[in-house]
Amino acid sequence: MTAPTRQTQATDGLRIAVIGAGLAGTSAARHLALAMPDQVEAIALYEIGRGPGGRAATRRTRAVPEFRVNHGAPYADITTAAGRALIDALGEAVEPYTAARVVIDAASGECRDRPVPDGVALIRGADGEMANLAQGLLQDAEGQPIDAIQPRYTEMVRGLHRAPEPGSRWHLTDKQGEAIGSADWLVVAGSGIAHPRWSKTFGGQPPLVQAAAGLSDARLDEALAVIAGQGAAPVLTVFCHLTGQAAEPWRALGFEDGLIEGHPTLAKVSIQPLEGQSCAVVLHSTAEYARSNAGVYGASSSAARVGDASSSADREGEIIDDLLAAVAAMSGLPTLDAGDCAFGPLMHRWGNAFAEGEPLPAALAVCPEARVAFCGDYVATDARMASVESALVSGAQVADGVAVAVSS
Repeated sequence: MTAPTRQTQATDGLRIAVIGAGLAGTSAARHLALAMPDQVEAIALYEIGRGPGGRAATRRTRAVPEFRVNHGAPYADITTAAGRALIDALGEAVEPYTAARVVIDAASGECRDRPVPDGVALIRGADGEMANLAQGLLQDAEGQPIDAIQPRYTEMVRGLHRAPEPGSRWHLTDKQGEAIGSADWLVVAGSGIAHPRWSKTFGGQPPLVQAAAGLSDARLDEALAVIAGQGAAPVLTVFCHLTGQAAEPWRALGFEDGLIEGHPTLAKVSIQPLEGQSCAVVLHSTAEYARSNAGVYGASSSAARVGDASSSADREGEIIDDLLAAVAAMSGLPTLDAGDCAFGPLMHRWGNAFAEGEPLPAALAVCPEARVAFCGDYVATDARMASVESALVSGAQVADGVAVAVSS
């Protein structure tokens, strides 16, 4: 697809609410604006975090301006023609990921190269920031924000309601029950608001499940049943900023992405070089370890700050200690002491890091009667389920489906 040019907003046109500004949501918003420039009045993009990207976000801090860290996915693999076309359309917002990748044997510390398979492209956001992928999706060919898209960062949708009568709008509310928007169509980017795990994190019934009960839409009910049967592999990450002598051994390792085999706690280590010979280090837990520490999100996470999800500071400290101890016990990796960190170490939980189970069929991703559509790494595409690419492709795919439904 070609990049959208700047568009004049339509009057009395469609209003669309996209819930989630990860790569699926930003891709959907972009392609909805591109597919229906004369019909869309506004696309409100609701995101609990401080900015776009989801697990392809980049964390910063005012305390250390030069610090940035991709604390979720440090890069993405692109394997399909659809994915390549979408990435090509982003132009300078994307750059190749060329750093060395290895597999580390947890018992011996031995490393072996992890070559890139034929036909696979590794990419990341411009300037090494994964968040620039999502930012690029929200910009036109001139690098300006797409007019129709209205980001609503640090805003969490806690309630949904739509009357059953044809043509009724969706109404969105916050945790106080106050109205925060209305829309003709609802695009659910990320399954959280429709999945039973919502109840464990935030309490109450998942908002879309509750709203659907009064709509009698068989296709929506079937889609929600498929989503309810899906799982998600969580990941806990611990990240920090190292400078000077503390950074030297990490920058000298000879690789930036280390996949760890055979460790019960540690699954991956990512070294991200920064200015002034410093670096960020990110430790990724195994899914099993993250599951054994359910309910700990990180005090600075959006789930805790905006969603009021409770998180134990004591348990956060224990998790940080566990992952630092795992590094210290592994041959071939430098020691990582909390006292050596110029910033951090901090913990973040990616509760829905990798979707599991049967993907939502594309035929159920658009429900015209209820005016609900789904996109994310849990929706079937030609790309691998749970991949960054599948999220990106599903956003464009569902935008096309909504455009067809609107014109029917």
